[in-house]
Parts: sequence; structure tokens; C-alpha cells
Amino acid sequence: MKYGELKKNWIWLLGLGIIFITLGFAGLLLLPLVSITSVTIFGAFMLVGGALQMVQGITKTKDWKSRALHILMGAIYIIGGIATFENPILATTVLTLVLGFSLIAIGSIRIAVAFQNRDVSQWALMTLSGILSVFLGALIVIQWPWSSLWAIGLFVSVDLIMSGANFMAIAIAAKAEGEKSGVPA
Repeated sequence: MKYGELKKNWIWLLGLGIIFITLGFAGLLLLPLVSITSVTIFGAFMLVGGALQMVQGITKTKDWKSRALHILMGAIYIIGGIATFENPILATTVLTLVLGFSLIAIGSIRIAVAFQNRDVSQWALMTLSGILSVFLGALIVIQWPWSSLWAIGLFVSVDLIMSGANFMAIAIAAKAEGEKSGVPA
């Protein structure tokens, strides 16, 4: 694998990995706050995206058949963003329930795909992945509305930890490659 300048500057990526992991573990200690904050940020994205969609619909689609639908989509995004800002706890609760049912559906489909592909050597692993998704989704739905205090924050925090571990692994591999090729650290 080629690492280019990273062989000399691997320490920056290692530091980034440490920061991500630290933030992820801090998030694990503050799951309700991370959940609500994440949903509020999502609401801000909806608001900005909706405004841009409406501007595009009003100014750039004058002769499109679907002009009104573009404007309507923008308005729906704006309404969703405002609703999220008005009551981020309710938005977190609703999105957590949607997440739980989505995991159940995706896990069930993953299991079906695995059974359709039993000739593939990793079909049992695919099945396990589906079972875990269904289990996690069921856990979220069964514990709802209390699961809204931890589910989204847990996913964001674990993602930060995994991203940090990924950055650190690349940094360590780049350092080793640099040492092997004689590039000074």
C-alpha cells in the first residue's frame, strides 16, 4: 500500500485517531446529550437543505414539470427542521423508533438474502449480521421511548471510536512502511 507523505506525517493521523476515540468514549458517558445534539444537527441540515431546495425550485426550475414538487419537498424539509428545533426531545424519540423498526426490517432482509445465498461460504456470517440487526432493532423498540436516551448517541459514539481506531491503524501502518523504506519520521 502506498502512503505517500503520510509516511512522514503519520503522527497527525495517530493524533486524530486518539481525539476521535476520546470523543467517542466521552459520548458514551453523555448518551442522552449526544442523541439530542445529533438530532438537532440533523434538523439544522434539514432546514438548510430545505431552504436550498426551495430556492432551487423557485429560481431554477421555471419550465420544469415538477417545479411545484421541488418547492413542496423543500417546504417539507423546512417544516421537519423547524419541528426538530422546536422539540428536539420528541424528534429524538420519533427518530429512535424509526431507527428500531428500520433495523428490524433491514436485519430480516439480510437474513433472507443470506438464506438465498447459502452457496456462498460466508452465508452464516451474513445470517448472524441480520440476526444482530433484528435483535438491536427489537431492543430499541421494546425499550422505547427510553431507548431514545441512548440509541442514537450510542451509534454516534461507537462510530467515533471505530473511526478513531481506523485512523490509528492507518497511522501505525504508514509509520511501519516509512521505517521499512527509510523515510524519517
